[in-house]
Amino acid sequence: MSLFNDLMGGLAAPQPGRSRRISSNEQPNWNDGNFDMTFLLPGQALEMPLLEGPGVIAHIWMTSHAGAVSELDALSLRIYWDGREDPGVEAPLGLFFAVGQGSPAPVESVPVQVSESGSLSCYWRMPFAESARIVVTNDNPDRATGLYWQVDWVKLEEIPPDTPYFYARYRQEYPAVMGRDYLLADLKGKGHYVGTTLAVTMAQDGWFGEGDDFFYIDGEAVPSLQGTGTEDYFNDAWGYRARTGPWFGQPRWQGYAAGDSGVCYRWHILDPVRFERSLKATIEHKGNRAESEDGFFIERPDFYASVAYWYQTGEPISFAHIPPWPERRFPWQPFLMARAFRHARLHDRSTLSIDTRGLFGARPSLSWKVKEAGDSLEIPFETGEPGRYAVRLAAFPAEGRFTVSLDGGETDLPIPPRQDESDLPLGTYTLAAGPHTLTVTAQEPGLIALERLRLLRLPPEAVREVKTDNEAHFYRLGIGRAVYAYRLVNDSLPESLGTLHEQGFLPARYLNDENGSPLLSRLENGFLTVRSSAPGGWIHRWQGLDARR
Repeated sequence: MSLFNDLMGGLAAPQPGRSRRISSNEQPNWNDGNFDMTFLLPGQALEMPLLEGPGVIAHIWMTSHAGAVSELDALSLRIYWDGREDPGVEAPLGLFFAVGQGSPAPVESVPVQVSESGSLSCYWRMPFAESARIVVTNDNPDRATGLYWQVDWVKLEEIPPDTPYFYARYRQEYPAVMGRDYLLADLKGKGHYVGTTLAVTMAQDGWFGEGDDFFYIDGEAVPSLQGTGTEDYFNDAWGYRARTGPWFGQPRWQGYAAGDSGVCYRWHILDPVRFERSLKATIEHKGNRAESEDGFFIERPDFYASVAYWYQTGEPISFAHIPPWPERRFPWQPFLMARAFRHARLHDRSTLSIDTRGLFGARPSLSWKVKEAGDSLEIPFETGEPGRYAVRLAAFPAEGRFTVSLDGGETDLPIPPRQDESDLPLGTYTLAAGPHTLTVTAQEPGLIALERLRLLRLPPEAVREVKTDNEAHFYRLGIGRAVYAYRLVNDSLPESLGTLHEQGFLPARYLNDENGSPLLSRLENGFLTVRSSAPGGWIHRWQGLDARR
């Protein structure tokens, strides 16, 4: 084997071309100025100097003030190859770099790296024969931002005529459309698929990630690549947690309650999906209710956004375009607490002020200093339409202990554990249109800074009215766990389900089957046998050896 064929050995081989760079370096003070950024007003676009080919982009680095206010995706990235009208790359800046929903998070992968503070890097190889035009637009109508940027590329004498180009395309569904799989990519031509990023916000409580991925190659009716679950496609198992690696990961993951969100990536660099004429990539949006017994493997209306990455020859047919920022941001309704300063009601001797914290004061907050336990702060806000809402409160580190209530329902407000802002879930509420009151009560003296309240109007919950064997499986598991525990404790089997319930091993719900029909049980031949009284109902037997048998 040649010494030059491995990753590091290639560095000892001759390197064609000449290295070039374009950047936001301050001009003309290139050697002593430090304002090395491009300032973008609302709606303003940065068109970088044209890269005249042949050449290949080897590295892109960016950072923006938008990351400090969770609005990275308000910036859109477009790259146009060889003077074409349709961009080859078109995606929100954050999700292109695998950190969707606007906020930076650590990413330690091979083609993409992101720091917790918001440094965005990618090393996708992007060849072009004639030119590359890179445009970044601030689509936020309400906020200006600064963008720092560098693009490293290599000027070449030529590239082979059959060289595949790099493409990336964004899609979203808010919420995912019921009755059809979520579309990741619909490609025409010859090439290979190299990656997916997916951002999800939960529309209801419960695990979202049971949906299988499917890759339909060259027009086939039955996909030749069939997955086993969303978590499996992104190379995890038994749920998600924040982690990143060279080829896959989840940079951010909050949990599985309505309003919780996360982002994940999967790079097909070692296993590209090849296609000669076409490729259609989809993924089911299926999962469970909070209790699997109430609904398992049901289609859910969660909020999805994704970017597909691929290489192909020829000019692709576009399957999606990026919508304006007000339409593509996850549909949270933000209420900035600073707006309530004149209308908030204080009780007793506490004091209220405005804290202009955050990068360049971008996070103005209500700073509430409490002198006595029992002091409260009432903040009015309004909702435009009635419905079920997930509610979250953004707050900065606190001293003391607080509870919060919305229209009277009180919950503990955990003290933010980090040094920067925390996004605190308050729960799910059914709210009428019109005025409401958020009340924060101090349980002891202290200080807290409240930055914004966010409300996400939720679609109707997915349910399965008539349960199937999917739910029955979890009823049987519930009984099996109880039988197993009973045998470990008593070294014998119970006489019936009633025995298990009376002795505290089995909740009452498992005395009936998944659709409410009574379960009949008896001890026979060394087994606890349970039968559903429903017509054609199931039968199962346990010896208490484990939860399944």
